Amino acid sequence: MAETTSEPQTSTRKVGGWTMAAFAAPSAPLLALSLPSLIFLAPYFNEHLGLSLTTVSLVFLSARLLDIIVDPLIGNFQDRSTPKMGRRRFWLAATTPFFMAIIWLVFIGLPPGSPAALVAIAVLVMYALYAAMTIAHLSWAGELLPDYHGRTRTLGAVQVAGMIGYVLMLFLPALVRANGGDSVASVHSMGWAALLSLPVLVAICVFFVKEEPLPPQPHVSFRDTVKTLMENKSLRFVLVPDFLIGVGYGVTGGLFLFLFRHYLGFTANSELLLLVYFVSGLIGIPFWVWLGRTVGKHRALQWGCIHAGIALALTPLIPKGELVIGLVALAIAGFSQSAGTMLIRAMMADVVDEDTAKTGGQRSGLFFGLMLTTSKIGLAVGPLAYVVLDMFGFEQALGAANTPTAMTALVLLFTGLPFVLNMLAAWWVRDYPLDAKRQAELRAEIAAREGAR
Repeated sequence: MAETTSEPQTSTRKVGGWTMAAFAAPSAPLLALSLPSLIFLAPYFNEHLGLSLTTVSLVFLSARLLDIIVDPLIGNFQDRSTPKMGRRRFWLAATTPFFMAIIWLVFIGLPPGSPAALVAIAVLVMYALYAAMTIAHLSWAGELLPDYHGRTRTLGAVQVAGMIGYVLMLFLPALVRANGGDSVASVHSMGWAALLSLPVLVAICVFFVKEEPLPPQPHVSFRDTVKTLMENKSLRFVLVPDFLIGVGYGVTGGLFLFLFRHYLGFTANSELLLLVYFVSGLIGIPFWVWLGRTVGKHRALQWGCIHAGIALALTPLIPKGELVIGLVALAIAGFSQSAGTMLIRAMMADVVDEDTAKTGGQRSGLFFGLMLTTSKIGLAVGPLAYVVLDMFGFEQALGAANTPTAMTALVLLFTGLPFVLNMLAAWWVRDYPLDAKRQAELRAEIAAREGAR
């Protein structure tokens, strides 16, 4: 149902197209290192490092569970920092060299036979540094154009840059395979791409985009953080679907290559199909931005979840080995791939406004830290599907003779769980209270408080 409320208040700030592009640029390598890295790193740890699928699942899950504490603390710490260049710009720039070092280790430097404990520590450090950069960037995104539709525009631009990073990152394995390379060379190429692009794109953002000064925020204890989560109804409207969608992404991402190589018979074209899936997600972003402006962010999110759930559930019906039909099916399925991430982030920025109007604090880092935690836990829970496949005797090596039971388990995990999770996410946000009118009222309250100081 379309919103019939009065036109919301718009921001007086002006951000041109080139400035917006410069701002969004770091999300290309950052977002590209999220789901695509999970798709390829898990099999890489299994095949190249020699870790079992169960161990790989536990490595990712243990790292993400620790993020429950780490991510909100990072966000809270960033909110309270007072660097002269701006807290978001500072943390983007300062974290980059350390993140580059751990990217090299995880994607390139770990040798075969590496102990599981070393791999787990490396993954944990990588996710913590990833969180520091992503929280800074997303918090800044919520503050750049602080009105309802301005945030949709900003987060839409961030998602476009991120999906471009997705596509380019996924193009590399297809290119490596086309030139005779193997899965190890594919992961190494992804690591080098991130190492080369990250410092350049962060520098463009930091040098060409101005950050509006904000006062330092008071310390928030872990106990108060939990209390904030429990008492804020709007926050739960955002975090729960973020977790559900994250689990769905983790399951489909972790099992994508297995399904298309082993069940659907695309042994030589699975990377190409995955690339088409994400290209379609990139193409779909303007539609979801438009729909969010037309019917409201949470209504657009509902439609995106319904589309994604149905499309993924129908994927195993693709005729085996039929590349043209597979390409068309993946183009349709991928159209809503970016909707959930973009719209939930834009909704979270409005939740920050509600908290600011209530408490007087601007705690973007804390709130986006909480959101990043649920996203990462969701993605990490997804690879637990590997444990289930192990229980049914699934063999991931190409040419392995898997039993009908193992193949049935693979298909049911890929289709059933994401379908249910997407439908639950669509149902959960049905009564989301922060529409355009309410957000404009919150911005007016915040402006009045600031004017009275």
